[in-house]
Amino acid sequence: MMNKLINLFEPQPFQVYQRQQGDTAAIRIRGEVQHGIPVRIEARITSNTVTSSWQELEIANQSFAGELDKVPVGGPYRVEIRASDGKETVTIAVPEVLVGDLWILAGQSNMDGCGKLINLEAPSRYVRCYYYNETWGIAKDPLCRLIDSIDPVHWPVGMEDASARAEASKRERAFNDHGAGLGVRFGKDLYKATGVPVGLIICSHGSTAMRQWSPQLKNLGGNSLYGSMMRRVNAVGGKVAGCLWYQGESDAIGQGVKTYKSDTIEFIETLRKDLGCPNLPFIYVQLGPVLYNAFGISDSALVDAWNKVQADQLAIESEVPNTAMTAAVDATNSDFIHLDSVSLRRIGARMAKLARKLVFGHDFQVGPRPRKVEFLDENRTKLRINFDKVNGKLIPARDIRGFLIEKDGSRFEITNCSRGPDGTSVIIDLASPVPRGARLWHGRGIIPTCNLTDQLGFPTPVFGPITLPD
Repeated sequence: MMNKLINLFEPQPFQVYQRQQGDTAAIRIRGEVQHGIPVRIEARITSNTVTSSWQELEIANQSFAGELDKVPVGGPYRVEIRASDGKETVTIAVPEVLVGDLWILAGQSNMDGCGKLINLEAPSRYVRCYYYNETWGIAKDPLCRLIDSIDPVHWPVGMEDASARAEASKRERAFNDHGAGLGVRFGKDLYKATGVPVGLIICSHGSTAMRQWSPQLKNLGGNSLYGSMMRRVNAVGGKVAGCLWYQGESDAIGQGVKTYKSDTIEFIETLRKDLGCPNLPFIYVQLGPVLYNAFGISDSALVDAWNKVQADQLAIESEVPNTAMTAAVDATNSDFIHLDSVSLRRIGARMAKLARKLVFGHDFQVGPRPRKVEFLDENRTKLRINFDKVNGKLIPARDIRGFLIEKDGSRFEITNCSRGPDGTSVIIDLASPVPRGARLWHGRGIIPTCNLTDQLGFPTPVFGPITLPD
């Protein structure tokens, strides 16, 4: 924004500033003086209930900067910057500035959003997005338009020319009919429950593996995914409330499955270190269903790799503090590997609950997690699976689907699977005794049929194999 005296870089209309201790933020103001004209520059903040006094900003080498301190959570605020050269005074007014929480949205295409652009989550005045074109706006699907990025890592091959990218961006807006994601619903539910506005920093990029997200590439800046993400976070103040993450498909179908867990933990730990927040909340999604094998590998190899990544994702939650995972095993798809908009909205709502738990201390469990497996009879035909972290009771009470018991590829018939009388266990009856060395799975395969949730709708994640007790 500019007038004939000054060019204002920050704040932008619709920008969200990260709240700090005391539920206030400092609103940064940056800009430059036009044409070397000596001026006096002042700023203030106004809203329906507050009008601050004018505060003079420092000018050095034709640049000006300052902060409006202790602006309370909420808004929208109007930031006014006035400049005077002694002859006239001109004012720039920046509308719709909020103070709230910023969340990184990173990972691959299911974080981009690949749902159909119909029946979309309605936008909210209090949920904003820092889009790839480096501007703020009300968060509306699609949040992710890689073609708009200024960082080369996001450009399609052969799109180095800015005019070519601009033309491609116009075509995408005209003809693309997919791009609905989880972010808008996440922000709306979180704001509704807490009253704290939400700013989403979109940083995801489809078809990317952990090796491409490696923090070791950050010295490449905008030529690396991690470097681009950190540049964007620093551009909006360098502090965030947490990170939402949905990634792993590319590793399950590629070469990254063996190191997936260690690579992901390195990513989390480095992100926390680089942001100066050792307990930064990290909320992520376990891989969901894939409808068929289109990857040029054997079906058995795909199943093993897919379930291995899912097992690693479950393990990370217990190994890395202040992380929380939601399963997607109950999701439906818009194509063979991408979730549809209904499922993504549902996952966004679950992630909002997990954010309320990690950031605000609200009393939620993360959802059913297997705690103990034991036989109830000497014949080894009645098995009990005890769960913890259940919100209320497990549901349904009977006809529970998704469990598999096998040994060396041979399956054992389950005649009944129902909820235990304590409400947080599952009882499995088997047609014949199960030998020692048999293993238990939940959600085995790439498109399992699973229906076990808790009363808040958190699904039981894919897990296994668990070797059954002797």
